[in-house]
Amino acid sequence: MKVILLSAALGKGISKKTGQPKPYAFASLEYLVTAKDFINGDHNIQKCGFEVKNVTIVDDQSLYNNIKSLLDQGGICEVELTLTPDPENMSRNIVSQVRAAK
Repeated sequence: MKVILLSAALGKGISKKTGQPKPYAFASLEYLVTAKDFINGDHNIQKCGFEVKNVTIVDDQSLYNNIKSLLDQGGICEVELTLTPDPENMSRNIVSQVRAAK
């Protein structure tokens, strides 16, 4: 799947918001897709340009480092994403590999 890559995030820590410490972890990337109109019954929303989307990536430092190196080479870039089933929810896919588009 080819997309325009915007950014990635990888984080871990311990949240203390609720008083009881609770570990958290996240790994995701943001990409652009062409904006699409929404027409449904009485709703008619016209869109042009692009929309930012977010997708979960494998929680892996080397994958994040690869994404960072692609963005460091020139900022926003076109990439190819490899999707695999999410081991925690088999009805969803997550990104397991990112490489520069050919």
